[in-house]
Amino acid sequence: MRLSLLASGSKGNSLFLETDSCRLLIDAGLSGRETIARLASIGVDAETLDGILITHEHTDHVRGVGALARRLKI
Repeated sequence: MRLSLLASGSKGNSLFLETDSCRLLIDAGLSGRETIARLASIGVDAETLDGILITHEHTDHVRGVGALARRLKI
């Protein structure tokens, strides 16, 4: 299992979780473009995500979810 912090704080929160069978983005508080860049910085292609899990609806947790879901078709 791998858990990577992509962002934390009032400007955006996001984590990447990877197991043997699943790759999840937990929260999408950054813009879609910034989330994709941060995933790339840890060697993850956003196109390989299986899903996005949102913990709650505050802006710093959902800012990029719509754009990411549309772009990645998840």
